[in-house]
Amino acid sequence: MPDQPNIAGYDRPMTDEEVREALGGEEPGPEPEAPNLPAPLAGPDGALDIDALRELTPRLRAGLIDALRHAAGLAREARGTVVTPEDGYPLVRRLTEAGEILRQAAGAFQAGAKEADALIEEEALALMGEQEGALSGSLFVPDGEGQRIAVRADYKPGSSSWDVASLIGWLAEDTVAEEGRKPNPAGTVGWETEEAVELCREAMERLLSLGTYSPGAAKIEALRKKLAGQQRDADAAVLRQLRMVGDRTYQGVKITREEAK
Repeated sequence: MPDQPNIAGYDRPMTDEEVREALGGEEPGPEPEAPNLPAPLAGPDGALDIDALRELTPRLRAGLIDALRHAAGLAREARGTVVTPEDGYPLVRRLTEAGEILRQAAGAFQAGAKEADALIEEEALALMGEQEGALSGSLFVPDGEGQRIAVRADYKPGSSSWDVASLIGWLAEDTVAEEGRKPNPAGTVGWETEEAVELCREAMERLLSLGTYSPGAAKIEALRKKLAGQQRDADAAVLRQLRMVGDRTYQGVKITREEAK
């Protein structure tokens, strides 16, 4: 039975009645039971045995593959020559069951890893503070092996929206202007600038009516830099204003190992 708590001012352990009074009249709750993980996943105290699990993982992977191949080999040897497709049904059933169970086991380990990350986030928030629910500073922990564990806030970038209509207008004008710089072949009749721009615009709008389109941010930025390098500042400014980015969203922490600094 655990020792009764001893609060400052008492020279003896508190009675059950004093404990209830200190807790606002509530009965002290039962102690949580230790997790019942099988060895070697957990030690005698029920805590996850990290070192044992680290050693077990590569052997478990190789052992599972070898065991599956061995079992399949025994089944094929026992059945002998295959005469009809039905001769292979039993092995297919057993291997399907094995695959389903192993995927469930993989999901259990993934759930455990996710919980470990969540607990690390709790520690980082307690140690470094939070702002509007997000980790306010990065946490760096030496791992004792020459590296450090870095815990940083992880954000999902804000979604982009584009002013496609303005992009169409600019492309139409720029295309016509570019064509206007080329020499006209003899005997051809040129378009009026406004007519050519309107024709280009209509062609692109008809194309967009057949499906969706979203500009590539990297390609738009590369074109903007190219125009700026050519001192076409007004055109570069148009491209800069096409993209509107929403607010980023905090989605937890990112945990990595890196060289100690």
